[in-house]
Amino acid sequence: MWLKRLEILVLLVGACALQDDDHEVFCSIPDQVDDGVCVDPSDCARLDASFYSAMQCGENRICCDRRTNHGTSHQLYSADDFGCGTVSYAGKIHGGAIAGIDEFPWAALLLYKDDVPRCGGVLISRSYVISAAHCLTGPGYNRHGPLQFVRLREYDLNNDIDCLISEDEYEDCSEEKLDIPPQRIVVHPDYEANSIQQHHDIGLIEIQLTEAYSDFLSPICLPTSWKNAGHQLGKMLTVTGWGRTDHFQSLFGEISSPIKMKASLPFVGRIRCAKAYSLQELELIPGQICAGGRRDKDSCAGDSGSPLMFFDRRTSVWRLSGIVSRGPSVCGKSDLPGIYTNVVKYLRWIREITGCDSSDC
Repeated sequence: MWLKRLEILVLLVGACALQDDDHEVFCSIPDQVDDGVCVDPSDCARLDASFYSAMQCGENRICCDRRTNHGTSHQLYSADDFGCGTVSYAGKIHGGAIAGIDEFPWAALLLYKDDVPRCGGVLISRSYVISAAHCLTGPGYNRHGPLQFVRLREYDLNNDIDCLISEDEYEDCSEEKLDIPPQRIVVHPDYEANSIQQHHDIGLIEIQLTEAYSDFLSPICLPTSWKNAGHQLGKMLTVTGWGRTDHFQSLFGEISSPIKMKASLPFVGRIRCAKAYSLQELELIPGQICAGGRRDKDSCAGDSGSPLMFFDRRTSVWRLSGIVSRGPSVCGKSDLPGIYTNVVKYLRWIREITGCDSSDC
């Protein structure tokens, strides 16, 4: 056992490499896509003691996540006062609850040529929004496109500016909605618009966002591993959007919600999900995950492209776990989960397109 631990330590030390520019020593962090940097433990802002032995990269040094290490920030969000994945309080969704007015400030709507929001999206930086590929190309897009605006700082489609009165009669009002024209649309090169499989259902929308981040506008954090994306049995994920919902059914029937909604959904393993869709001859790939399968709780039509999220308790931020891709023809069916694009599997592609290797895009 001692020899095995020594071998692991040697491998971790051997994984380090000097960077010519600034002489940082790069190293490997368990379960993470990106390399870390070898530093003194006191210089690592977020040190998980349970990982300490596995993160050693030299004598009295550990492999620290560069995104949390002072002076070596490599984040996909702007270095404003508002970091990614944070909300001001702890707080189309079928059977979901109404979201708070300043909850999930990264949620976006996509408006097409008829000025109707038909898909969702999620802000990851000042320059990019992620959505589903089928919202940006293919037969449906050809009917309703082109994309006219990405809407941010939205809450209630029927009002602008939105205001809510709390139980203590405090009025909380949002900022004015933002409609930003797309600069460029990039769909994943392996997405096949006419395939029933809908593999690689992810795309990027380039925008120019100049407004300051606030309680009502900030980006979500990207995951760094399957673990902090919530891809584990028993983990609860959250989906948000303005898609078709039965929350207002008593008044209007099942229609798109005018108000941002949310729902909590359990992560569903690949074997169980594949079995649920076996009659439809769908083949799940690592670029897809499943969540839901609870009666009357699901993402639904109009939620396509919206974020599936996981709250990372270790760092106290929300991370993007998936993108709403497809689901059953009848939303909210028991034992039939929704299918989402697995964002972790597309991190390298996202970075290739966005060029987001610095503290701002």
